[in-house]
Amino acid sequence: MDAVLQLAQSLMSSPWLYALVLGLALLDAVLPIVPGETVVISAAAYAVTGEPVALLVLLAAWAGALIGDITAHHLGRGAGPLARWLRRRRWADSLLGLAEQELRTRGGMLLISARFVPGGRTATTLASGVIGYPRARFVGFAAIAGLLWATYSVGIGVIGGLAFHEQPLLGVALGIGLALVLGASLEAVRAMRARRRARVSPPASAASGASPAPARAGRGSPGSAPHPRGRCAAAAASAPSTHG
Repeated sequence: MDAVLQLAQSLMSSPWLYALVLGLALLDAVLPIVPGETVVISAAAYAVTGEPVALLVLLAAWAGALIGDITAHHLGRGAGPLARWLRRRRWADSLLGLAEQELRTRGGMLLISARFVPGGRTATTLASGVIGYPRARFVGFAAIAGLLWATYSVGIGVIGGLAFHEQPLLGVALGIGLALVLGASLEAVRAMRARRRARVSPPASAASGASPAPARAGRGSPGSAPHPRGRCAAAAASAPSTHG
């Protein structure tokens, strides 16, 4: 990571920086260990000095994020043997089932929110490919998520750069710290909402079979008692006749 940051700092006044930002944002979508977001924030912090250009950093980060998400999605679609292997594992099958349910019910919001969680975006985009989430819909949501993520990362970097205009490295540190705090806050809110939904929603088995419908009493129903008038009529019919 240090070597990547040193390379980025050496390219701050070079057009090759935008290619580096694009490439790292792409790889970061597939391999969460790549410091793509850190480099975007660093470049944006230096952009307050005039080089690089913040808008070009944003466009490069957006393009890299979008291409990376589409790549991860298609890797998931091509993971047939891997998907079958995962389906045979109880823990993995439950995770894929949860991802499928979440993507079916709130796919767009999940794809957008997961982009801000390192590791979460990779898992979500891979899962979307494994379950066959529609490509066109995925690309649309991935484009929105990538633009929001790039704007957020560049904005955080610019804030840090403006706060420490004379010392860009301190601006980089502030930007990265803000990104970590905001990312952790978003993840905490997401986890709280997931627990709340799980607590409010009753299990399917309890909802469907908890109280069977009472049987209607009527003619021919088991255990139903004959009507008193019916008993009187039967006794009258069986009594010996006194006439004649």
